[in-house]
Amino acid sequence: MGNVRGTIKVRARIFGREERILSLPRGSTIEKLLRALSLNPVEVVATKNGEVVTEDEVLEEGDEVELYSVVSGG
Repeated sequence: MGNVRGTIKVRARIFGREERILSLPRGSTIEKLLRALSLNPVEVVATKNGEVVTEDEVLEEGDEVELYSVVSGG
């Protein structure tokens, strides 16, 4: 999927409403993916291939990321 120029493709499901395939530079993190989607990392929980991860998790070719909105209140 990626190419020789050092990019990877990852699939992102955003809040259960939208799915996108993004090309990112090799070595990109969840934080970079969130910024590419104009999302605030503080307001999102991410899973990579079914496991909860932090925003410094490095992405690899073919990863599947699901993003969930953080709900707060009281």
